[in-house]
Amino acid sequence: MRQLLLLLCIMLPHLLPARTIYVVSVGIAKYQYINPLRQTENDATDMAALYRTHTTHVTLLTGKNATRQSICTTLKNVFAQAEADDVVVFFFSGHGSKGGLCAYDTRGASTCISYGEIAKIIKGCRANNKLLFIDACYAGGLRHDSNAATSAQSSFDKTEGVMLFLSSRTNETSRENPYGRNGQFTRYLLRGLKGGADNNRNRIVEAKELFDFVAVNVAKATKGKQHPVMWGRFDNNMHVMNWNPKR
Repeated sequence: MRQLLLLLCIMLPHLLPARTIYVVSVGIAKYQYINPLRQTENDATDMAALYRTHTTHVTLLTGKNATRQSICTTLKNVFAQAEADDVVVFFFSGHGSKGGLCAYDTRGASTCISYGEIAKIIKGCRANNKLLFIDACYAGGLRHDSNAATSAQSSFDKTEGVMLFLSSRTNETSRENPYGRNGQFTRYLLRGLKGGADNNRNRIVEAKELFDFVAVNVAKATKGKQHPVMWGRFDNNMHVMNWNPKR
């Protein structure tokens, strides 16, 4: 009997369902109404490829497929599948305004996806861990400024387990990289998630490790013109990326 109990204790962790990661990765380079960007679709494609090494639940929206309606509907539908122990990830690379994110069909600030809308979708998701990576100009505005952003801040302030990693401060633009495939923020974000930020070499990239790695490198690469911001109600030791065999 004792041996049977011991065997069950050994097997139980392997019988329990592993947590699932749900990812929506969005990148827009050629817009319908506003000026184009160069590396943003590469950013989303590379982030999706990285997460496909960890999960099959990855949705990639780029270019004309990333309309306002498509982005909002996809976020709602994909994240609605998550249970409490799961993780949801939203990555966006494209134009931003001080009140929201610019979809493919955005005409002006009034037709952006407001930060308040994003907060409402995230708040309605059951997952206890929610990660948002936003590579857009004025991304820091998600924390404050404008009526839409203020409502976003209120929603995120009341929601545990939400980590927002924003590419720039409220009054800063997010820089593209003149020599590489990715924008400066996503360039170092990818490098950090792949292990560059793993200071203690435990094969787990934690929130504080990731911020320290990305923030220093982006500020250096842009000569102090861009400063990433990490914000939300989460533990500094939150596991952002786990490279150990059993996740």
